[in-house]
Amino acid sequence: MERLLPSDPSVIGGYRLAGRLGAGGMGVVYLARSPHGTWCALKAIRSEYADDPAFRARFRRETQLATGLRAHWTVPVVAADAKARTPWLATAYVPGPSLAEAIALHGPWPAAQLLRLAAALAEALDGIHTCGLIHRDVKPANILLAVDGPRLIDFGIARAVGATALTADGSVIGSPGYLSPEQARGRAVGPETDVFSLGCVLAHAATGRPVFGVGPAAGVLYRTVHENPGLEDVPDALAETVRRCLSKDPRNRPPVAELREEFGRFDEHGWLPSGLPALVAARAARVLELPVPQNTVVDDGPPGAGTPDAATRAEVPGTVTPTSRRRVLAAGGAVGGVVAAGAGGWWRWGRPDHTAARGTGPLPRRVIGLLGDRSDPAFTAHERGARLAVGEHQNNPRRPFDLVLRTADDRGTAAGAAAAAAALAADPVMDLVIGAGTNTTVPAAVAACTRARVTLLVTRADTNELDGVNLTSALLLRPTRTVGPPAVLRYLNRVVRPGRSAVVRDLSDADETLQTIRIITVHKKLDGDAVVEEVAPDADFTAAARRIAARGDDAVVFAGVRPGRAASCARALRAAGYRGTRVADEHVIGTPFLDAAEGWFVGTGYTDATADPRTRKFAAAHRARYRSAPAPWAAEAYDAVRFAVHGLTAAGDNARTTVRAELLRHSWQGITRRVSYDPDSEFFQANDDAGSFLYEVTDHAARFVSGADDIPRPEA
Repeated sequence: MERLLPSDPSVIGGYRLAGRLGAGGMGVVYLARSPHGTWCALKAIRSEYADDPAFRARFRRETQLATGLRAHWTVPVVAADAKARTPWLATAYVPGPSLAEAIALHGPWPAAQLLRLAAALAEALDGIHTCGLIHRDVKPANILLAVDGPRLIDFGIARAVGATALTADGSVIGSPGYLSPEQARGRAVGPETDVFSLGCVLAHAATGRPVFGVGPAAGVLYRTVHENPGLEDVPDALAETVRRCLSKDPRNRPPVAELREEFGRFDEHGWLPSGLPALVAARAARVLELPVPQNTVVDDGPPGAGTPDAATRAEVPGTVTPTSRRRVLAAGGAVGGVVAAGAGGWWRWGRPDHTAARGTGPLPRRVIGLLGDRSDPAFTAHERGARLAVGEHQNNPRRPFDLVLRTADDRGTAAGAAAAAAALAADPVMDLVIGAGTNTTVPAAVAACTRARVTLLVTRADTNELDGVNLTSALLLRPTRTVGPPAVLRYLNRVVRPGRSAVVRDLSDADETLQTIRIITVHKKLDGDAVVEEVAPDADFTAAARRIAARGDDAVVFAGVRPGRAASCARALRAAGYRGTRVADEHVIGTPFLDAAEGWFVGTGYTDATADPRTRKFAAAHRARYRSAPAPWAAEAYDAVRFAVHGLTAAGDNARTTVRAELLRHSWQGITRRVSYDPDSEFFQANDDAGSFLYEVTDHAARFVSGADDIPRPEA
C-alpha cells in the first residue's frame, strides 16, 4: 500500500480514499472507506476509456453482471458508477498479497499447495462462466491470497475493455504471458481462454517463472502462439493437466467442470506454503492499524438540493448514493480541521507532506549512486551529466530534499560490477542506483541490486539479458536489442522504403544478433522482403557482398556488434560496387568502422546534445561548467537523475522501498526521451522510438541526423 499522490482525488462516489493499492493499464486502484465504514478496493478508470461512450455502455452492463456474481473465491462488486466523469467500481477489500508477489518473495509452490490453489481457482472460474462472464485476464497479479483461500479479482472489467479494444484493429487485451493464443491473435474468445490462463498461472506458481518467458510483449506473444511452454519443473501431479490447459487449440483444453473434478475440493488447512501465512497476516494487520475516518454530517439545505440525478448512476444493487459536491467540500474541510487540531487522522497518512521540508529545519537527504567503469569515457560523460542535474536540483529553493551523488567503480568486469553494486546497496541511506555500465557489467549489477531491493536505473546497456526487468529491481531507460535498432528501422521504413533488404548476420556474435533477425524476419518490423546472409566467424564478407550487389537489394542491415567485422563488411560492399542504403547499430561505432563506412547510417541510444535542438540548453550548461561539449551519454545521465528525483519526490519518506513503484506509475518527459513502462511487463515502452537516435558516418565521424521520432512519415 502506498501514499496518495497530490494529484489523486480525496473522494470518489462518496468513498474516502486512504491510499493506493496499485495502478495498471486500466486505471488506479485505491484503498477506500465506504460511506458505511467498510474498507473497499476502488478502481478508477483511465480517461482514454472514460471518453469512449461504447466503453461506458459495456462497463455498465458488465458491472451489473458482476454485481450478481456470488461465486466462491471471487470478490463481489459492491458499487459502481459508469456515468461518472471518472467511471469507477468498488469491490470488497482483501488485505493480502497477490500470488505474483508471493512467488517473487518466496519462490515456487510445493505440489500439495498447488493442488489446493488449482482447486479454488477452478471453482472460481466455474462460477464466473456460469454467470455469463469471461475473465480474460487471469494472472498471478489478479489472485489475492487470504488466510482462508485465494480470491480472483478484476472479472467484468476485462470483458468490458476487451469488447472495446478488440473491435477494429485486432489489438490484444490481457496480459502477455497469461493470455491465450486466440487472444494474442485478436480473435473471439470463450471460457477456454480462461482455462489457458489458468494453466499459465499454475505453471508459474510451480516453477517460479512465466511459462512463455519474459521480455517485451511482442516476443512473449510470439512464443505464446508458436512455441511450446516450459513445463520442465511442474510437479507430476499437475504436469499433464497443465499441458492440456495450454493447448494452442481451444477445443483441446479441458472444460472447467472437468478441472474441478481433477483437482478435487479445496482444503483450507495448510493451503499456503511455508512463510506465506505470516505475510498474509502482516498485510491484514496493516489495514487494521489504519485510523477510521470520522463520519461528517453536513446540512445540505432543502431536500434534493445539490444531489445528483439517480439516473446518472449505474443500476447496480447495493450502489451507495454519492455525496454531493457541497457535502464533499464541507467534509474535506471538517477532516482538515481534525488534522489541524492534532488528531493525527488517516488523511495525513494518506498523502505525502513536503511542507515540513520547506520549514526552518534541515531538509531530508536522498542519495543516488552512479555505477560504472571510471576508465571508460562514457562513465565520465555520465558523471558530468548527473552532477549537472544534482546541481540544478540543489539550486531549487522549493526542493523537498537535498540530493547527494555517490560514484562507484565496477572496473569494467562483471565481478567488479557485482561487488560495487553490492557495496552501494549495502549503504542504508542509498535510495537508488544508476547503472552506467555495459552489457558485460550491468546484468551483474542488476542481480546485486535485486538481492538488496534497491532500484537500479539502466541508461546504456541494451543486452537481451535485461528483458526480464519485471523479475528484478531494475528499470530500463532505453529499448534493448529485442526491439531491434529502432532508429535505423524507422529510417528505412519511412525514408528509404526498400522493396527488398539484405540482413548480413555476423555469426561471430550469433547470440547477440538473433533478436535483430527475429525482429526483421518474424515480427516484420522492416517493410518489404528480407534476405538473410549469414557469414561465419572465420569467413570474410566478399561472397555475401557480391550476392547482394548482384541482386540489387535496396538496403543492407548489418547485424553484428564488432567494429572490425562491420568495417570488413563495409569494405566488401564497396568493393562489390554496392551503393544502396547501409545501416547498423551503435555497437559497431569505433575507429575501424568509421574509417571504412562512409555514408552508413547508425542507430544509437544516445543523442548529440550539441546538435539536438531539445538538448541545447543542457549543452550550454555543460560547456559553462566543464569547458567542453557534452560527450555521448551525458544528456541521458542528466535525464536519469531528473527521472530519479521525480520518483523520489513522489515516494516520500519510504523512498528506497517505494521509488520503483512511483517511477512505473506515470510517464515522464525528459530532454532526450519520454519514459514510460508497460503496466504488466514493466518493460520500457519505445513509443515513437523513444530514446533512439540516427547518425550518419561522414568524414570518419558519426554525425547526428535526428531523433527517431523526428524522422518524417513519407508523403502520401
